[in-house]
Amino acid sequence: MHEREASSVAPLVDRQAALWATGVLFFGVGDLLTTAVGLQTDGVTERNAVPALLIEQYGFVAMLGLKLLALGGCFALWRVVRRPHRLGVPLGLALLGVAVTLWNLGVLLAVLSR
Repeated sequence: MHEREASSVAPLVDRQAALWATGVLFFGVGDLLTTAVGLQTDGVTERNAVPALLIEQYGFVAMLGLKLLALGGCFALWRVVRRPHRLGVPLGLALLGVAVTLWNLGVLLAVLSR
């Protein structure tokens, strides 16, 4: 690797690390916590059929397992996709995580403000 290539890779690595952190924080933790709180709140249900069925049968462990499976799948995909396209994996995860966490918070606020 040439010096010029090395200097252009460093910002990409920093962006990827920040996106992974955002994705794990919002998709892994934020969505998990807001879903758990929502499921304990009257008037809130899981609308996604597969998670709803698994949560009904296995509870919180199913939610945790689904999150770990999804995060592991994203990491595996990230490992096989070549640069610079692999940046899309943590970017997509981060965007999805922020979106679902904000959605869940909106649902919780709407239900709790009644």
